[in-house]
Amino acid sequence: MSVFTGYPYSRGSIHITGPELDDKLNFTTGFFSDAQGVDIKKHVWAYKKQREIFRRMKTFRGELSGGHPNFAPNSSAFLVNNRSTEDIKDIIYSAEDDKVIEDWLRGHVETTWHSMGTCKMAPREEGGVVDQRLNVYGVEGLKVVDLSIPPRNVAANTMNTAVAIAEKAADMFIEELGLCST
Repeated sequence: MSVFTGYPYSRGSIHITGPELDDKLNFTTGFFSDAQGVDIKKHVWAYKKQREIFRRMKTFRGELSGGHPNFAPNSSAFLVNNRSTEDIKDIIYSAEDDKVIEDWLRGHVETTWHSMGTCKMAPREEGGVVDQRLNVYGVEGLKVVDLSIPPRNVAANTMNTAVAIAEKAADMFIEELGLCST
């Protein structure tokens, strides 16, 4: 089971630091960085919920410590080993347990394979990199046509989005090059 935030509030950034290809990038993932802490709260809730689901599965045979935070031995959230799935009661988490979960999540956060939006299409004053015709602001003759231009996640497999972007870009190029007959 996995947990993904399809529409995170947290934002990272990536910036060039110089003109050379081997100049290091200024890269910040921004995981769990939203000011209200919504993203981390969602993941704390999801950890607890998926744990309750697993504990009730017929195939449950205990919990492996590598996949869980290091709860205090006297905590009701301490890991369960080789338990029956009958008469399972919800775990009651303390504020200390929530902090342990949050710290563990911050150390185990990962991204998925649908990275996108690094060159978003939006007005420049709103942090956009490309305009509605796919032109990169401030660079003559350069267009971007890939999954970096959607301004937000599509919360789905990205293949259809990539195809739609490519088809629309092809139409634009044909029009701009005067290759269509109207």
